[in-house]
Amino acid sequence: MKIIFTVEAKADLDELHGYLAPLSPSGLARVVAAIEKKIILAAENPSLGRPSPRIDVRELVEPKYGFLIPYYVKHDVLFVLRIYRGHRDPLDYEKLEVAPVRPK
Repeated sequence: MKIIFTVEAKADLDELHGYLAPLSPSGLARVVAAIEKKIILAAENPSLGRPSPRIDVRELVEPKYGFLIPYYVKHDVLFVLRIYRGHRDPLDYEKLEVAPVRPK
């Protein structure tokens, strides 16, 4: 299954990198590896994530570092919608943008 990160998910990763890279490059590498592992597992088993408040969106939980990763599956593509720290304000699932069509 193909994996695509939305603009918002890419921005979340950029924010994580900007914050953590100066503090601990090795810590950043561990966090990113844990997130990647969860996403790859979901691509192999799309129903892996728990249900979210939206019927069309599931969510992965990365417990060690506290990330929520909402995703949407359409055809053979897993769209990573956000990479969100669970301790922040609650994520508004109604505002999540999902891909309406299959990418080329």
